[in-house]
Amino acid sequence: MPKIIDELVYFLERQADGKYQIEGEHLFADLGNTVPGFGDRITLTIHDVGISIMEVVGRHFVRHYDEASDSEWIAWFIIVQVVDLPEADDLFDVVNENYRQYIKGWPPPNHTKTPPRKAANKQPTI
Repeated sequence: MPKIIDELVYFLERQADGKYQIEGEHLFADLGNTVPGFGDRITLTIHDVGISIMEVVGRHFVRHYDEASDSEWIAWFIIVQVVDLPEADDLFDVVNENYRQYIKGWPPPNHTKTPPRKAANKQPTI
């Protein structure tokens, strides 16, 4: 029986129509091999743009078994909802300032244009 243990943790948010939508996925290892629990907050900051905060409101350990192939798939699904904190802007400013030194954009590569190759009458080399 093949057993697939997913290395990703899936973050789902319930939409207005009641259906779930995957909002993100993170490697279990990137989470310190710890599954976020109720009340934990997941924060995304985009440098010089803004912040998004989601709070864990549920979590499911799912084992999906397929009788036809006698296989099993195992994964964590974390249910989150958007949190609008009054202090979110202050949090963003602190993160943006303190981690600016670690996150640096790379300058675009300095490409030089080369003339096109002449392929006429050229025999392929073997």
